[in-house]
Amino acid sequence: MTATCPGHRDARPRGGVWRRPEPAPSTARPSACAPLPAMLLQLLPLLLLLALLGARRAAALGAPAPLKRWALSCLLLCHAWRQRAAGGVPAEPRRPRPLRPDRHAIDSVYFTGFAETNKTFVIARLAKRPDGVCEMWLFLRVDGIGEFEHPQHPNMMVNDESEEIWSGGGLTIEYLEPQMIWKISFDGLLRKGPYRQQWSEEEGELVPVKFSFHWENFTEVFNFNVDSHPGTFAHAFAQEPWTAEFFRKVKKQREHFRHEEWGQSVGEIEIENHEKTKVLLKGVRSHSYGIRNWSEIYRYVMILAHFKDGTAAHLTVINLPATTTNLAVGYVFFPDGKKAGIEWSNASLAEMADDGVIKDEYVVSLMAGGKYFNVSATLDKQACPMVYNGLTGSGVFHECIADFHLNGITQGWGLVEFYYRDETAQPVPNLQLGLKAKGPDLSS
Repeated sequence: MTATCPGHRDARPRGGVWRRPEPAPSTARPSACAPLPAMLLQLLPLLLLLALLGARRAAALGAPAPLKRWALSCLLLCHAWRQRAAGGVPAEPRRPRPLRPDRHAIDSVYFTGFAETNKTFVIARLAKRPDGVCEMWLFLRVDGIGEFEHPQHPNMMVNDESEEIWSGGGLTIEYLEPQMIWKISFDGLLRKGPYRQQWSEEEGELVPVKFSFHWENFTEVFNFNVDSHPGTFAHAFAQEPWTAEFFRKVKKQREHFRHEEWGQSVGEIEIENHEKTKVLLKGVRSHSYGIRNWSEIYRYVMILAHFKDGTAAHLTVINLPATTTNLAVGYVFFPDGKKAGIEWSNASLAEMADDGVIKDEYVVSLMAGGKYFNVSATLDKQACPMVYNGLTGSGVFHECIADFHLNGITQGWGLVEFYYRDETAQPVPNLQLGLKAKGPDLSS
């Protein structure tokens, strides 16, 4: 099975609940656009000086790369130690953050949940944007009943229905206890599958669906701006020409924060003409906020997987044209609860659906915490839903459900997410908000 990306024309360039201690207020400066860590902005003067002093050798590709990696690694590692000693980041507030005065401001929460005994899963995302709108994803599969998606899809824009919680399109996500317990619920119509791979004027079969889950964490938080391994950034930036202009571009990257933790959802799903289904799902909670300008991202592939032995992993390989063409970043949570940022990976965007064709299987290797991992993913040909980015369809997300294996032995569950930027896309017919809100084009 292969899936060709709609609208894409050019793809070049465990047990027990972990309780987070209340951290001290942070004095660290905010980060650049994720996944660039805060440390980069604070180190820009030093890096710029190094680029200028190194003249042609420091600015060139090829031979100087090991020296550039070494210099960056030392600087980033030292800064990371200082930032952790300063207390890390503030705790999450009990309500959504006020959006910044920027048309690309965002406050996004994203949950995945996979049953480890059957094919049931849920993916839910709400991202507050300016002018009273939200980005919304909602995909569901109940084993033995079928696949479902929000009838708004492949459009992802809905009205923001609350300032106190994340709410839009019938989906609500709210804190019960920050970073520990959340409630995810939906009451409305979903379109029965198969999942659509392009826009269609046909409404499809709409089915009343209701669900409510309580999500509770079983890992601590991984903060991309503090916990990421400096070696991954050093390697990616060492491949680029070092010039004053390069570091000015890094500095222009806007502020964006992201942290994640893993947990389980417990609840019930009600589908018309079917009995209630009780579920226990395991997956990730991701919270990102600050400034997210999708035009700064050309393409990425993200792997999220939880394994039978308790290991959980995230690997993102991303192309940020202004600064790096192949940055691999992420983490591993070990079965004993310890966490480590990914320090190396052989994952390459050039070898992962670069032509817009998503394959059946992918295999990547990575290192974290001094340990080597081989991760293989077999994509589910019936479960690869997609949404367009914004109101113009100038980008497309594919959420491809997958079965995983760790080191060829340990079974796992999760997804592989593909994002493609399409510079030439035209507005998608009828992908528009209701009369109560006229939102901006958030895809550029």
